[in-house]
Formats: sequence, C-alpha cells, structure tokens
Amino acid sequence: MKNLILLSLVFGYIFCACSGNQPKQTIHFKPLVSSAFNFSADSSFAIPKGKIAEERKRSHDSCMGESFAGNAVFLKTKDTFRLGTIVNMKTMKEVKEVKDFNMIMNQPNIFGNAVTFITKPCYDKMQLNISPDSFVNEKIILSIPGAAESINHELNNAFNTAIYTEMEAGSWLNIELTDAFGKILDTTTDPQLLEYKKYLLDTTNMVLIKSSSITDVNFTLTTAKPLSNQLLQALKQKPVAEIANSKLRTQLFFISNNSFQVKFSGIFQVMGQFMQCELN
Repeated sequence: MKNLILLSLVFGYIFCACSGNQPKQTIHFKPLVSSAFNFSADSSFAIPKGKIAEERKRSHDSCMGESFAGNAVFLKTKDTFRLGTIVNMKTMKEVKEVKDFNMIMNQPNIFGNAVTFITKPCYDKMQLNISPDSFVNEKIILSIPGAAESINHELNNAFNTAIYTEMEAGSWLNIELTDAFGKILDTTTDPQLLEYKKYLLDTTNMVLIKSSSITDVNFTLTTAKPLSNQLLQALKQKPVAEIANSKLRTQLFFISNNSFQVKFSGIFQVMGQFMQCELN
C-alpha cells in the first residue's frame, strides 16, 4: 500500500511537471550600481564627486523631503534619455525605446499603475557653494544680443567670479516606472512591445526606470565690485541672453548695482536611475 501511494505521488509530480503548470516567469527590475556600466564610453553621465554631487543632492532632498538613488546624471541639452529607454551598458548609447509609449500609458487603468509622479514646489532660495555651470553640468557663456563685446565680457566675468550665489528652483519632478510596466510586457502580444522586450531582457542592456528633473532654475549672483553703468542699463531691460554652443536661452534681471539674476525657464532632466531586467 505504501509503495502504491509513493508511486502515485511520483507519477503525479511527473504529470504536473510535464503538463506546463510550472509557475510562469515574470519581468522584474533590479537596481544597478554605477560601477556596473561603462562610464568611460561617455564620462558626462558619471555621478560627480565632491561638492557638485552634494549640492545637487541637497537641492533635491530639501525640496522633495526624500533622497533619490540616482546612478547617472544628465543636465545636458542633448543625449538625455526618456523614461523606458534601453541603453547598452558598454557604449552608453540608446538601443531601443518604446515608440508609442503614450499609447501604452493611455490604456484604461494602466497609467496610474505603471508610472508614478512625485513633484513638489520649492521656491526656497538656498546658497549654492559651487558655480552655476558646475550645477548644470555645462559651461555657460552668456551673450546679450546687440550688446557691445565689452558688456558681454563683463557679464561673463561677473557670472564666473561671483562671491555669493543663491539658487531657486520652481520644483523637482520625479517620475518612475513601476512593476506594473513589467506586467504589461509579460502579457503583451503587440509586435513593437515584444521587440522592445527582447532588447530589455538582453543582459548587456539596462533601462531608465526613474528620472528626476528640475524646473525654472534661477541663479542670483553677487559680485565683489559694482557693475558698470552700461551693464546695469542692459540688465534693467530684462534681456533674453543666448548661451554659446547651446540651444538654451536665459533671461537676465537687474537686482542691485552688484547683483543680478540669471533665470532658466523650462524643465531640465538632472539625474536618473538605470536598472536591469530579468525573468524569474
């Protein structure tokens, strides 16, 4: 009798194993440390060390009330990545993105689950202990259209040698893909998504799961010496200044005879968190 029971259990196990009732593997996203991918291919994405990283973190955390576990930085006018973009870890180049991401997110009862937003208004001024161009990861050379070369030279000298700098941000915005996005890919029959999924599961790739951006950044700079009357008159016109070798534009404002404001309007991607995808 015991042998009959044992034999029944063995056959039962074999039948279950062969009948395809094994648990189905599902997509999961696992965090990566910065050392997992090759920043030497493009060092501009590497997390900076020292004061630059500290000041960005302080600005974010003081506004949002929580930390952001970023493993790559952006803040560039090009080569930034949209959420869900798949990137090769060795080349740091884009491999694949969801071509019609909005179509997926607009499905009923999907958007709120697959993507989360956290944003908080800041509008609190904080002393910045690094230069503005270090904060935005780009050399800033300002030019007031139509102004004399001497005025633009003085403007940039004042911008780069300020003895005190305050920064004010409109808000920080964090956006993140959740496990619900993986569930969409687990069940999809859409050819584009299946193609995307193939690249996602390639172990040489990673995907941007979380992104943090900042809006409307203002820098108020104080100089050791009073500005010239010519520059002060130009600042009082609230000019829109150009930035050399950049698509960015900024507006300048007069504050006092030895201080002025540089205002960047828009939304700027600052940092992101890449993860790897696996089936289990």
